[in-house]
Amino acid sequence: MPILQIDTNLSMTNVPLDFTVKTCELMADVFKSPIKFCVVLINPDQEIYWYGIDGPCVLGTLKLVRGSGKISPEQNISHAEKLVKHISDNLKLTNKNISISFVEQDPENVTIFNTTVSNFLQNKN
Repeated sequence: MPILQIDTNLSMTNVPLDFTVKTCELMADVFKSPIKFCVVLINPDQEIYWYGIDGPCVLGTLKLVRGSGKISPEQNISHAEKLVKHISDNLKLTNKNISISFVEQDPENVTIFNTTVSNFLQNKN
């Protein structure tokens, strides 16, 4: 269940209309997750000061439920390359203006529908 939150000082008018859909499709592929569990949230027009960086930037937080995708120090390099390239290409940013934090969450601490992910996965059959 990948959830990507993007905070940016870009205006929403600079974000392609299909960006969230394409980003969900990419995350479903990268993390081997059903697309119906992929979420992208964009917070545009943020006041961001990143020392030494001029112009638009993106600060991303990618949350994954433990066991629903693959994140590790080794795998994060490949994930970062794919996500940063996608964001850079679609939002017309240089890749030095993009940072993504990978966060793994316990399934007992994330809800989906009306229950926790852990409970949902135990009772889905």
